[in-house]
Amino acid sequence: MSHLKLLQHLRATLQILVAISLLSSYAKIEARQSLSEVEDLELERQLKLLNKPAIKTIKGRYGDIYDCVDFYEQPAFDHPLLKNHYFHPEMKPTLPNLVRDDTSSDINRPFNIRLKGGGCPTGTVPIRRTTKDDLIRQGFLSQIRGADDLSPDGDDIKFSITDGTNATRFRGYVRYAIVRIPENSTNKIAGAGAILSVHNPQNLSDHQFSAGYIKVQNDNDSIQAGWIVNPHDYGDAHTRMYTYFKSGKTACFNIRCPGFVQINTGVALDGQLTPSTYGGPVQELPLYIARDTSSGDWWLLVESNNIKVGFWPSKLFANLGGFATGAEYGGVVHSSRGVPEPSMGSGYFPSGDLKKDAYLRNSTYLNENNQAKSLNDIFAELYATSPSLYRVYQYPDSKPENGALVIYGGPGEHM
Repeated sequence: MSHLKLLQHLRATLQILVAISLLSSYAKIEARQSLSEVEDLELERQLKLLNKPAIKTIKGRYGDIYDCVDFYEQPAFDHPLLKNHYFHPEMKPTLPNLVRDDTSSDINRPFNIRLKGGGCPTGTVPIRRTTKDDLIRQGFLSQIRGADDLSPDGDDIKFSITDGTNATRFRGYVRYAIVRIPENSTNKIAGAGAILSVHNPQNLSDHQFSAGYIKVQNDNDSIQAGWIVNPHDYGDAHTRMYTYFKSGKTACFNIRCPGFVQINTGVALDGQLTPSTYGGPVQELPLYIARDTSSGDWWLLVESNNIKVGFWPSKLFANLGGFATGAEYGGVVHSSRGVPEPSMGSGYFPSGDLKKDAYLRNSTYLNENNQAKSLNDIFAELYATSPSLYRVYQYPDSKPENGALVIYGGPGEHM
């Protein structure tokens, strides 16, 4: 073959290879676009399932949209155990006389977490609207793509976010700094309550959360409530009220899976909170988790006058259908593997200065006779999983209005 013919042959071969490469790249682009369309359609389908028809919409302080949904159309009733329920919008629990906080101080109270404009109309309840960005952040795309579900090891904990049929799990470490009533089968606890100082731990990423909370539990069933900063769920670092319940293998924040029955028309589960400033002023969130003495349902109550937000029906639980056998008061943080541990509480170790410390005051529990008892009146233990990063004390404060006082917090790991 002549030199000229060889060059022509090589040129033709190169052109063919370039054409094949371009066609291959185009095919891949088409495939990605097609997959993206499929994903987008599936996301839209899920949003239609999750977001119920709204009678009214309310815009929250941070731009969240709350839909006023007919009481009987709320997500709770998607749960198979609640299909044939007897619940109604005017339900009132049978509860003991819970501790109220009527003391006057320089604390900013009452703590207004009500939605503006008077909240939702009678017969409807506020439900935060789920957005496409929410689903993407929470890993819903990995469900569509069939991503591998990695198993936990060591301190690795799985959290579930479900819509009743699907679940996404993300791996990470959970650290605590709490005072707890250790679980004991002889304990009969009908509730737990406290007045929590509210904070905004700084520089959290979407691979972390930080919270202050109270909790009741019985074996694999538990209910907790408090304040949280959770960029993964909300896409921002604002402080919000939150709940988290676990029943067997199902576990989720707020109403990410069916279960919690909203009653209040003006207070949403993830209500937006103003945090304390280090050194003052201090902001507080009084709350209670209390068992209905008639039905066994577990109610969430907030603010100093114990406003009823809603409840977790007892039929959701195998073990919390009866009494709780343990309780917790303090702080919790989460971080994904390889991500530094976030700050907890005010971001500083406890010092005994309540204008600086994260705390829970008037920490109480309800006994089997539905009597409110101080946490100081029962055996409780301090539990901190990483004492070099987070600490907790049951502080012997001398002021009567502070009752049983738990102080906690820490800087976490520096970036």
